[in-house]
Amino acid sequence: MTKDAWLVVGNGAIGLLWASKLRQLEQPVTVLCRSDVPNGMLTVEDLDEEGSQRQTQYDVEFITKEQLEGKYTKVLLCTKAFDLVAAYLDVRKHTKKRGLIATLCNGLGAQHALIPHLKKQQNLWAGITSEGALKLDSDRVKKTGNGDSFFGLLNQSDTNLYGELFPYPDVQCQNIERRLIEKLAVNAVINPLTAIFSIRNGQVLEAPVKPLFDAAIEELANVMKEDSFKFKTIVGDITSDQLSMRIANVARLTAMNCSSMYEDVRHHRRTENEYISGFFHRETPSTATPLQDAFYTALNDQENLEEHKKKLLAMC
Repeated sequence: MTKDAWLVVGNGAIGLLWASKLRQLEQPVTVLCRSDVPNGMLTVEDLDEEGSQRQTQYDVEFITKEQLEGKYTKVLLCTKAFDLVAAYLDVRKHTKKRGLIATLCNGLGAQHALIPHLKKQQNLWAGITSEGALKLDSDRVKKTGNGDSFFGLLNQSDTNLYGELFPYPDVQCQNIERRLIEKLAVNAVINPLTAIFSIRNGQVLEAPVKPLFDAAIEELANVMKEDSFKFKTIVGDITSDQLSMRIANVARLTAMNCSSMYEDVRHHRRTENEYISGFFHRETPSTATPLQDAFYTALNDQENLEEHKKKLLAMC
């Protein structure tokens, strides 16, 4: 049985937020939960046009993996980067062979690693978002910041049901790999600094972290121009000033937010380090990214973060 509903895999903050956005288009939505399956409506808290708090409820179906039936034509994977491939494989038999698979996860690498596992005629749309969201409960999410979202094709089949059109308005872009790397740069500066120093996003612009913030941006801008960087032709024109303006703006707009990596470290959860600083650690010469290498090492050695803080502050 073919199901034309969206299957949203993951009921974290972004999964719940996007389930509500899809329901706003009056599209049926099923949310696959790992645990704590809600019985009621999905509730979204945000501000109205006058700045007053409001709550909006959406009728979505919450299910477990054991309750999956039929084959879905549209799947949105909203997981941590390290869970992306496994999450797809968990639902693969319930995906239409000419259907659409989309991802919304941090970092870079997991999206490309998913491609070999897709059914032959499935299109893969990689997505990014700068919208802020905080999960309050298994069926409740708070929107904490406005932002942009983009989806672009990473893998395409001519016989796919949706072809080159993404079935959500005003988010499609042709240069998604550039967008992914730009978002990766934002995450590779803000996330490690906030997680290592236990600070909110806006505090990366303050002492004593600000020199590290500036140096990390300069380092990434230089790496993007390196001949050895395989994405040079896509992002080699980005200047350090442009990168600094972009990342500082994100830090200011989300000043009171805690990054997902900071939250993961604080709650002793696995981080997406392998797909953020780890990406640059693997994809660039060891001499090109000393700060990203230091971030990567520190986050893989969280028991000794105090020592790593001292070493980092001594680097700038």
